[in-house]
Amino acid sequence: MQNIYTFVQKKLFWLILVAIVSGLMFTKLTGGYDFNPAFCLLAALVMIYPSLVPLDFDKIKEVGNHKKLIALSIVINFIIAPLLATVLGWIFLAHEPVLWLGLILLSILPGGGMVTTWAYKSKADMPLTVGIVFANLLAAVVLAPFYLSLAMNKLGGLIAQASNQSCALEPITNGAVSCLFSGSGSISPLKIATPILVIIIIPLIMAYFTQKSLKNKYGAEKFQIIKQKFAAFSNLGLIVVLFVLMGIKQNAIIFERPDLIVKALIPLVIFYAISLLISFSLYKYKKGPEGKALAWGTYLRYITMALGLAISLVFQNPDYSLAVIVVILAYLIQIPSSFWLAKKFNNL
Repeated sequence: MQNIYTFVQKKLFWLILVAIVSGLMFTKLTGGYDFNPAFCLLAALVMIYPSLVPLDFDKIKEVGNHKKLIALSIVINFIIAPLLATVLGWIFLAHEPVLWLGLILLSILPGGGMVTTWAYKSKADMPLTVGIVFANLLAAVVLAPFYLSLAMNKLGGLIAQASNQSCALEPITNGAVSCLFSGSGSISPLKIATPILVIIIIPLIMAYFTQKSLKNKYGAEKFQIIKQKFAAFSNLGLIVVLFVLMGIKQNAIIFERPDLIVKALIPLVIFYAISLLISFSLYKYKKGPEGKALAWGTYLRYITMALGLAISLVFQNPDYSLAVIVVILAYLIQIPSSFWLAKKFNNL
């Protein structure tokens, strides 16, 4: 099993490609299958929960030691990044509102295990890195429901029109109740907070107690070795989830409209390019280990978490499956660009 984990870690980028292509080929050959709510639970258990266990909960107190830099990271991640995604979506994806929603979803979920991994490889300030990760994760839990509900209300009518579907509530109530995704303001933050509870909060609590239990049993030093297995298992779960998601029958539209991939990639590449420029400018502003921590904490998106939330959107409406495509394509940009940035940092 250890050999499998090691292989997945080393070949993650290519395995993601294989999972995507294989899942799409399954859809092409069989017509795909209906989305099952169990996918949400699958994603939470095999992908998100293991990715949270390695987080250094003991250093959460570091949040208060670098208040200004952490506050700056929150401004970048929850004001600049969502605005950038909104503008790019308005320019490039006005006629593809589901892709636009996927881009916004990605923009409001920064951080994750990739931040600590790349920060460590780049010799960044790790206490500051941990502080940024935890502060932004907590901010995402609070702000994501508001941002996402706002985006769904604004884009929902366009999505309904694009899918040529009317809400079942409209004929039943003689039009008294408008469609859930009609842009009428019916999507409340509380409705978005419910899947966040399943996808983020519960796995986070489970991860905390798992880590605490393992440290009590094996000690903090041995846990540093054990936690690597959780990270590897999360990546293995990611491969499985990606294949499953690509097998959903709604993804057959990609074969009918391959231009959707290009339409999604253009704003996504620009989003990452501008984000990289901003993050590298922050490094130039602060420099040294702290600058590296700030750069990683504002550049990388928590794609695993975004994928989990995208799955919850598909649960609410299968026509949201294209939002998943945007998040998945982000892996293909973020992973190689992270190698470049790390190499850049190590050569400075």
